[in-house]
Amino acid sequence: MKTQKLFKVMSVMGVLFCLFIIISYFQMTQNRGDIMEGQIEVPRAFANDFSNIIVRKRAAEMPLATFLSPEGRRVNWETFDGNYLLVNFWATWCPPCVVELPSLNKLQLRYEDKGLNVIAVSLDTMRDQKFLKGFLINRGIGEFAAYHDDVEEVQKAIYMRGIPTSYLLSPKGEILYIFEGDADWSSTAAYQFFDDVIASNLGRSPSEMY
Repeated sequence: MKTQKLFKVMSVMGVLFCLFIIISYFQMTQNRGDIMEGQIEVPRAFANDFSNIIVRKRAAEMPLATFLSPEGRRVNWETFDGNYLLVNFWATWCPPCVVELPSLNKLQLRYEDKGLNVIAVSLDTMRDQKFLKGFLINRGIGEFAAYHDDVEEVQKAIYMRGIPTSYLLSPKGEILYIFEGDADWSSTAAYQFFDDVIASNLGRSPSEMY
């Protein structure tokens, strides 16, 4: 008798456990987003520059936030839809950030008409945009780095463990990669990576881009 009761209890527990697994799987598949396609392996010579790289495998859009363009207009990520977008977050008080700006400038000039926009958004909260522009001019750095999170919308919307941090977004505005730390963005390995990323979207070889 006791054996039969124990068997029934175990059977009920087994059914409940199976239901739990099924419901959990259903919720996971409903919330996971689309699997990202066309991921490009980051060349080791480029990857070694960073403290960490996160390669997104699920579709997720950049959290919405507005910030100032170099012209003083309020813009957001959708302003750049249609091209890949590399967003670098930096500040004047961050030495590694300032060190990598010249190489980001070279990257921006190389790809500005080839399907990749490069911008650097300053997270300086105690400086205005006029100061930022003078800071960049004194160092021979272009206005691609004069975007400004003037009211801290970006910092409130996007989690960063530190700066510099850079996000690479797809032409649809989805996060593809998160690069933590500074790097030489104008290295041969870096150019190869971005050539491959852009070419994969255009359906042609990197050599056809030039």
